[in-house]
Amino acid sequence: MYDAPDKNLWCYMDVLVVKLSAIGDVVHSLPAVGLLKKRLPQAKITWVVEPLSKDLLLGNPVVDRVVIFEKKKFKSLSASAMKAFAGELNQTKYDCAIDLQGLFKSAAICRGSKARRIFGFADGREMAPLMYTDRVHTGDYHSFAKHVVLHNLELANAAANALTGKKQDLADNLTLMSEAQFLLPSIKDESIQKIERLFDEQQKAQVGQAAEHAPLVVLIPGTTWITKLWPQPSWVALGEKFVASGYRIALIGGKSEVEANKNLAQEIRQSHTQANVTDLTGKTTLVDLMALFSRSQLVVGGDTGPLHLAAAINGPAIVGVYGSTPIGRNGPFGAHCATVSTALECQPCFADTCKIATLACLTELSPDAVFDKAIKSVSGSRH
Repeated sequence: MYDAPDKNLWCYMDVLVVKLSAIGDVVHSLPAVGLLKKRLPQAKITWVVEPLSKDLLLGNPVVDRVVIFEKKKFKSLSASAMKAFAGELNQTKYDCAIDLQGLFKSAAICRGSKARRIFGFADGREMAPLMYTDRVHTGDYHSFAKHVVLHNLELANAAANALTGKKQDLADNLTLMSEAQFLLPSIKDESIQKIERLFDEQQKAQVGQAAEHAPLVVLIPGTTWITKLWPQPSWVALGEKFVASGYRIALIGGKSEVEANKNLAQEIRQSHTQANVTDLTGKTTLVDLMALFSRSQLVVGGDTGPLHLAAAINGPAIVGVYGSTPIGRNGPFGAHCATVSTALECQPCFADTCKIATLACLTELSPDAVFDKAIKSVSGSRH
């Protein structure tokens, strides 16, 4: 639940937030917008987002209005799409806009909103800072050491300081951690029922499976970059270890991962006749995933949006399997989250292709290391 702020701290205004994509980036922006709503309780917050992440904002307690940015239509230079977007955006006269993306396209949307003040990162890319009225220094935004959630919180807090005239210092990372509330829409009954139905359908087809009440681990093998992708044989070996330890497994992913996860499920089942593996790949919305994560004890995945969404759910232990991306900046956020990596000298490179053409950061990461970290994380979450 969202805690009501002090009634004396109010400031009515229309605030535009721009964070377009991807799912993980939107999740990492939620604490900042929650802080804005806390410090500006009477403000009306409009969020511009791409379709992929809109379900995280519709019905969200800190977002009053959602404007969808159809990037594909803009790439095609559709005049009607541009006109429709501009018309919807400019239905409101914004007192300020906050660019949590830090790129040219997001800054251009802020400028196009005709907001009186535009707040953004001082070291944003693609000349974005040139379009801000207020450039906020939050430290090196591109540093691998400081988490992006903390940068977002500091930007939002600086905007609130400027807008209210009441300064609050959030420079201490411990203070920032206490402000990091991941506020999400309520989990819908139909999503809970859908997950239960999908489990029931697949479990009826499996003979001699592990008990339905066994602890549930959700595995997220797929991701976008090859430098984030742990090899399939490693996922199979990890799944076998969970099955041998009495876990049920659920596999999730997007439509592009259907075939890979189908094969993964089959290999795990072939190695253990009692394996209880439910393959939900391509069958879930973001809200469905929230329902799934809420009933799981553990989530293990690469650096991908659903992993960060799972980290925002109050419940499961989280283990991230990391290759090229910087854990300090882009790891799953929260005390209940852990990560595993090989810690090679070339890590993190933050590149979508391996510059030394080995992918050693992933191929040398053993299933034993990930499994051990996962078991310790679950054990730690029970205390």
